[in-house]
Amino acid sequence: MAPRGPGGTPLRYEVLALRTPTLPPATTTNTMVMWGEAVAVVEPATPHPEEQRRLLDVLDRLAAEGRAVAAILLTHHHADHVGFARRLRDRTGAPIASHRATAERLPFAVDRMLDDGAVLDLGGGAALVAVHTPGHAPGHLLFHDPAGRVGYAGDLVAGEGTILIDPDDGGDMAAYLASLERARALDLSRLVPAHGPALTAPRVVFDHYRDHRAMREARVLEALGKHPRGPSDLVPQVYDDVPKALYPLAEKSLRAHLDKLVAEGRVEDRNGRYRFAR
Repeated sequence: MAPRGPGGTPLRYEVLALRTPTLPPATTTNTMVMWGEAVAVVEPATPHPEEQRRLLDVLDRLAAEGRAVAAILLTHHHADHVGFARRLRDRTGAPIASHRATAERLPFAVDRMLDDGAVLDLGGGAALVAVHTPGHAPGHLLFHDPAGRVGYAGDLVAGEGTILIDPDDGGDMAAYLASLERARALDLSRLVPAHGPALTAPRVVFDHYRDHRAMREARVLEALGKHPRGPSDLVPQVYDDVPKALYPLAEKSLRAHLDKLVAEGRVEDRNGRYRFAR
């Protein structure tokens, strides 16, 4: 059970690490079942029937207690986060809810659009709040229980691996950094990421991610010289601490850093090659 916070009734919850086709080193995506008088399923991700059965067993147990699924919540559109959403809706009749920018990127219909600050009432004074945290994806949402001070982070942070910011998929480094600060201000005591174990010191984690990105940005600036350089030229210097096999992914995040620096007027883009702005 989540710890009691000021005001309201804390939600109870259970976390299931279910196998998904995700990026290594992760092999699973966490599905979080949260309930008061009714149930919310956050991130029904797995496409595998035997893993889906594990989740259904939990939901069947709660249904026997009179707690029906009231909402199926998606943090964002990536395939390793939505694999069971449609079938779970068919089975339970519960609506799928996401941010509009996520709904626009999905191959299936979403029933409810969640704006920043949307409240999902789960009965008995228990509720979840949706917080818009773009950066990894344009429609990314964090869900948190203010009474219990517990949240589900999606791909804002990770318990294993790292977070990719891909400009080709709506990734935005400036928005991501702002989202880290916004999530930090929630003052959560426990945070469940989509991948890896729960985080018991969320503020420390948010600070680590912010500082890590600041370090990468500093290295990008160090790598820029008098002559324009392309992202692929910069990767070996900026990411010399990662295996070469990861350079293609590293280049995506590096481009996100460059886009941020260009928007700030610190760097200029000359047909995909970059140098300090004059």
